[in-house]
Amino acid sequence: MTMKIGWTFSRRCLVYGFASMLAFRAVPAFAGGKRHTVTGAAEFLGSIYRRYLGKSSAAGSGLVLTNAQSVRGYFTAGLASLILEDRAAVTEQGESPALEGDPFVGRSEWDISGVSIDVKDTGAFKTVGTVTFLNFGKPEKVVLELLRVGNEWRVGDVMWASGTLRNVYRRKAAYHPAAEQ
Repeated sequence: MTMKIGWTFSRRCLVYGFASMLAFRAVPAFAGGKRHTVTGAAEFLGSIYRRYLGKSSAAGSGLVLTNAQSVRGYFTAGLASLILEDRAAVTEQGESPALEGDPFVGRSEWDISGVSIDVKDTGAFKTVGTVTFLNFGKPEKVVLELLRVGNEWRVGDVMWASGTLRNVYRRKAAYHPAAEQ
């Protein structure tokens, strides 16, 4: 009888210990996941907008999005494709670009100070970041839809007071002569 109690006790301990170990490993992953998501998104936006502090004419100001790899490093696959297709049309067919300013500011010139970033977690793979700043002394706001791709964030759309980045490319596609055929 003592052996049976000892054997039952050991099996219970083993099951309880195994279940406890799984529970403690899972809890930090779920509890910290949201916090990490928002923090990662805020850090991503911070790494972008740090480059916009000061004047657009200053050396190293803004992001240099000169090649496909750099564009894909900041934007989702769909938005990156729109940007790259527009650039190809500009180069090959001599068209004017759909976006004449910078995608993160919405203008071709800036003098930015007082950047503030607020990130609202809307789900496991989607977040909305609101960036407010002074541009030439006037308050402006840019809202960015961020999507998580693996462990990294990418911009799915940018919204300025004048419209959205995605719509800039959609409008051009709608009026493009090739779209009428």
